[in-house]
Amino acid sequence: MKKNQDILTLTNNDLTHPAFLKCTQWGRLLNKCNKLSTFCGRLNRISAEIAESSNVHDYYKFEDDLVGSNAGNKFKGDVFEAFCELLIKMSPLDERIGLTNYQVVTEDDTGVDGFGLDRQGRPVAVQIKYRMWDYELSHISEHLNNFRLTAYQKFGVDPRLENNLLIITTGKEINWRTLERQFQGKVRCINGNASYRCLRGSENKTVKGLYSLKTIVDGNEFFWETMRKQANA
Repeated sequence: MKKNQDILTLTNNDLTHPAFLKCTQWGRLLNKCNKLSTFCGRLNRISAEIAESSNVHDYYKFEDDLVGSNAGNKFKGDVFEAFCELLIKMSPLDERIGLTNYQVVTEDDTGVDGFGLDRQGRPVAVQIKYRMWDYELSHISEHLNNFRLTAYQKFGVDPRLENNLLIITTGKEINWRTLERQFQGKVRCINGNASYRCLRGSENKTVKGLYSLKTIVDGNEFFWETMRKQANA
């Protein structure tokens, strides 16, 4: 059995993120790919190509008239959101993610990229950020206050509850001031190399090397084969 295959069981293969249909580069992204670093490296290279392209629609079926770096960044963000939709839907029994009925937000995106229910049937909001590996997220640069407010106003997430806000990012981490002052510690974060509040006993600290995007997907052929199948790559 492949690593984590026991918990990464796809229970809903009806993936809805528009990037699965709009992106024409899934083959380049996923061919013989079994590591997060490989996937992100390819995503960055294709994004740079888009930024220099005179016909961005050869890469992605944009609905807006985006060009240059705006188109490249939109491409990265959308593809990573699709990546995370699969990750979440493959992890309903993993308490570190543990969402059911996950739905992607594609309209009026003002801070929440997706939402679902926890094991108690309470709403959970998800924010997804594709960033460079050494980037530190803050409520100022990333407008994370919008995430918390929208989660409460539009999706009924009680800000007093523990762990019902989830941020998934390829960045380094969330700035500690944002974690403690803006979220009062009541937010989970999964990034490339670490996690926050995703392991028992780790409520007030970042856990490195034990649980992260890398530990989920690196070498997990079950995940990557499922991704290739869903993306028709």
